[in-house]
Amino acid sequence: MTHTPPLYVAHDIPDLINSLPTLFGFRPRESLVAVATNGPRHRLGFRLRLDIPAPEDVDGAAAFVVAHLVNQGAEGAIVIAVTQHQEVALDLLDAVHDELDVAGVRLVIRARADGQRYWTDEVGSSPLGTAYETSGHHLSIVQAVAAGQQILPDREALVERFAAVTGERRHWLEQAAATIVAEVVPVVARTAPDDLPAVGMEVVGPILERALASRRVSDADLLRVAAWVSSISVRDAVWSLIDRDNAEEMLRVLTLVSSSVVPPFEPAVLSLTGFAAWLTGDGAQALIAIERALRADPDYSMARLFLEVIERGVSPVHWEEFDARREGRAGFSRSP
Repeated sequence: MTHTPPLYVAHDIPDLINSLPTLFGFRPRESLVAVATNGPRHRLGFRLRLDIPAPEDVDGAAAFVVAHLVNQGAEGAIVIAVTQHQEVALDLLDAVHDELDVAGVRLVIRARADGQRYWTDEVGSSPLGTAYETSGHHLSIVQAVAAGQQILPDREALVERFAAVTGERRHWLEQAAATIVAEVVPVVARTAPDDLPAVGMEVVGPILERALASRRVSDADLLRVAAWVSSISVRDAVWSLIDRDNAEEMLRVLTLVSSSVVPPFEPAVLSLTGFAAWLTGDGAQALIAIERALRADPDYSMARLFLEVIERGVSPVHWEEFDARREGRAGFSRSP
């Protein structure tokens, strides 16, 4: 999710199910969704989505979900299983409920749905379930789209957003990248290491400014950004620009760069993109970007760092505690 949806009040279970695409940027299917709540009015906060596990993995999945909710400081939790496998869903919700009780987190709502009917523990709910409809024109989605959010049909579409470019366009970009490398390498060679971040940002900075202002940026300029941030010191200079206030816009721009990047520039660009996504609270996009970075270079330390951060469920709220900016974010270099 690259845009925070406007405030929407869900009045019932169908409202909650229909609003899930605004929380994740796509419509979850065969998924367990957990949303942290806080305060007496149960304001929605951190959210995560997990594939429905195999029956033998239910307990581990429940422990994983609740650990992340606890790490995010959840006071309560809304847990919804959307799946055709309703027996597994019931066991999974029971396991999550048990784990929440142990953790002292209140279960606000638990529900399961199969796309046509839903089941809850509410008094008076039918054991046969209650019919509901999903709609791309639901108020929550209309509001989110009007605010600029793109809703994708499923997680696979989100993965495709970060897929490596292919076909004729890839061939053209590879040729263009070779030209950019021939332009960048001599500049790097004659620049003292301490001066490299400033020199690199003289090129990268104006391109980012144009993209942030939604002005047209050429493929060549996107490749220039990718080439320059492959230098650790320039990458860190760009990294230092990303904070929680501008993370959504930086994610938009870095996703644009990621859509045009070709080897060997993928790890740095995708790691920066994953960091920006994580700062927005969008773990799905963050994980997809980081996984692509690691496919390109399994030893790329920034990507490995943020894979660990995502898997441990570290909250973006705690990033400031790392005091990384004051430390210069040093030490995240590519392994030999």
